[in-house]
Amino acid sequence: MNNTPFLFALVLLIVLTASGESRAAQLFINELFHNDNFPETYTKPIPREEKPMLKPTKDRPKIALTFDDGPDAFITPQILDILKETQVTATFFVLGEKVVRYPEMTQRIFDEGHLLANHSKTHQDMAEMTNEDIVALELEPTSEAVEKVTGYYPTIMRPPYGSLRTDSNRYLAENGWKVVRWSLDTFDWDSTRNAPENLIKRIEDFHHPNAVVLMHCNGRETVMALPRIIEFLKELEYEFVTVADL
Repeated sequence: MNNTPFLFALVLLIVLTASGESRAAQLFINELFHNDNFPETYTKPIPREEKPMLKPTKDRPKIALTFDDGPDAFITPQILDILKETQVTATFFVLGEKVVRYPEMTQRIFDEGHLLANHSKTHQDMAEMTNEDIVALELEPTSEAVEKVTGYYPTIMRPPYGSLRTDSNRYLAENGWKVVRWSLDTFDWDSTRNAPENLIKRIEDFHHPNAVVLMHCNGRETVMALPRIIEFLKELEYEFVTVADL
């Protein structure tokens, strides 16, 4: 019996599998600035399911915790208390309407050394807006509201839902805005899978150097999971930075 075809197929399968794992290890993203490789539209946050890369040996790996949809009067102060107690710096992508409603909390975020960034005024899907309206109706009013409270004008933004056309991505970059999405979604926004242990498990499974971690200011599950998330990442010697410092 001639086993040559079988052996050839087996060797081919091994090669393809190995190369696929190698490619997958490189797929996690660091989307700080400008990237034209996104599809025309995102309708909801897109998770990255790749396994973590090995920890760098020379320098401490960096990671950026980010919190969307604040500030508010209940969840945001609890998050800030945890960050202060653990001496962790984070990035808050704030909504303009809430900045106006909670100026004291906006000021506290700024005073405690965290980065304030722009998450739009009203959380509209920007893929359905003209480029001019994105800036005039959503981004500029939000950054102006932050500036009125803190004296700081954010130029880093994250589109609601991660939804932004490629032409808008390009337009914003040309007009001085830096677009930041994420590389690790905790799914704390999804009530079907946001139990604290699930959020922790996603960090344990998918952490990686230069990760941008997506969380929100609108759920007690995030508050419950955050201390263990920070503890776990500190055990791995991660350095917590803002998205501007990745």
